[in-house]
Amino acid sequence: MLDYIKIIFLLATCVVIILALVKLRDNNIKKEDLKFLLSSIFVTLILAFIIVIKPHHMLRDKLNISNLIIYLFYFAIVSTYLLRYRKILLKFKFVLIIISYTFFGLANAVDLLSDGKLIVYSYNEIIEDIFHIFGIIFWLMFFIDYLKRIRIKYL
Repeated sequence: MLDYIKIIFLLATCVVIILALVKLRDNNIKKEDLKFLLSSIFVTLILAFIIVIKPHHMLRDKLNISNLIIYLFYFAIVSTYLLRYRKILLKFKFVLIIISYTFFGLANAVDLLSDGKLIVYSYNEIIEDIFHIFGIIFWLMFFIDYLKRIRIKYL
């Protein structure tokens, strides 16, 4: 059930970003804004892959690769995105992105701690899923705000 909620919110985020692209296609959109929107779809799809498919579990089980290494790789991708587009992000409600990634970080912490058997609850997956859902909701809220503000800027 929680997986479906995550998928719905991730798809909604992609729809909002695509809507922004469609609304702005006939306007003289700056290259930087266009690159940001395309990169945002890419990062959202990566998030969807990570959150829904959970490749870090498969890599841990099949190839014996530590989740920590995989999470560091994820962190590098997200950090590159945030640093590359910091000027655009700071013009909008950047706090939503910070809250979003805080929830994603909490979900990853629960996963790492439960994998390392440092905390063992029967509901670790539920807590991790709830943190992911909150992270996705704030990610979506950022792009809804972005779409509203960019419409004002270009339309």
